[in-house]
Amino acid sequence: MILRISVGDFDFEATKYLSPTENLIYWLIWVETVAVTCIIFLNFIIAEASNSYSIVKGGLDKIMYQETSDLINETEMMTPHCMKTPARYPKYIIVRSIQN
Repeated sequence: MILRISVGDFDFEATKYLSPTENLIYWLIWVETVAVTCIIFLNFIIAEASNSYSIVKGGLDKIMYQETSDLINETEMMTPHCMKTPARYPKYIIVRSIQN
């Protein structure tokens, strides 16, 4: 019954046969069940969105470096051979970074 309520399959036929006190208890439990299942499903959706974001964020640096290298390669291919001097295009690139 809880699973059916959580997916939106509401059957209120049983409320006709309940006393006023039982009817009140039924509706209180129904509201509580709908609220709790809604919160649980929303938390699940947020967790999945966060997981997808972290996966994309993890691969973003790799994609950015790949695109940068593709742009550099394209620029070098378009540069005329007479402008490719050793001063402008050294044989090695030295990268220095500060380690924390």
